[in-house]
Amino acid sequence: MTIEKLDLQYSDEDIREFVEDAVARKGTRHRPRFYAVTGSHVYGFDSADSDIDVRGIHVAPAEEYGYLRTPTEEVTVNMDGTTEGFEEYAEIDLRSYELKKFGSLLAKANYNVVELVFEAPTVMNGLPLEMDALRGLIRDHLPMNVPHAYLGMAKSNYYKHLDPQKTEGYDPRAKKFLYVYRGLLGAQYVLEREDVEADVRELAEAVDGGDPDLVADLVAHKREADDPHVSDSLEERARSAIVEQFNALDSLPDPDKSGYREALDDWMRKVRA
Repeated sequence: MTIEKLDLQYSDEDIREFVEDAVARKGTRHRPRFYAVTGSHVYGFDSADSDIDVRGIHVAPAEEYGYLRTPTEEVTVNMDGTTEGFEEYAEIDLRSYELKKFGSLLAKANYNVVELVFEAPTVMNGLPLEMDALRGLIRDHLPMNVPHAYLGMAKSNYYKHLDPQKTEGYDPRAKKFLYVYRGLLGAQYVLEREDVEADVRELAEAVDGGDPDLVADLVAHKREADDPHVSDSLEERARSAIVEQFNALDSLPDPDKSGYREALDDWMRKVRA
């Protein structure tokens, strides 16, 4: 994906200032290092009321892991309502991973952090060489279990929100169909290309059997429709495309992570140095 400049209500400088205030708080020795915008802005279906999801990495001194009180794994702001003192940035949700936590998620080939590395428009980067090296490292080991994670996400969202047999949680909105379809297309894309693509519009164009017109209609509905629920005809098209793409996924290969964990350890040593 070609990462485009996002049209946000905050400048990159505003977001960097917010991150510094939130992460490098007095009494800590956290060093904010790399942050990017994720979520619906990267998935290709943001709308006027979409929050700005910022994710990234901070580094604590290595010696702090030798104490009883080890460094905080994550710093979160505005994730569950507006955090006191950050009302000015109420539309930004921040999750900052300490390097060790970030590395553990990478070791699991978590698709959220893989997308953060590959796809998200950067707003702060104190690790330009290191992040370039990380992209190459991950790409050398794909697909690993990234397709399994995408498929798991798609299934989970379908059963939670789109299974008509469920009385609780049933929520046939365009956003829910897009999440499921994006997961299925993403799984196929990683298998075919050994690369990662987060934007559902790009995925629908690139993956065999993808339906770009359906995606365009779902995105337009999410952004413009007064009724949050899709029409019967659009729902039928979306369900048909989801079933077709699910059936098109062959049995996923067993994940191969030979040498991956060791390579991540080497990368983390350089970042923490």
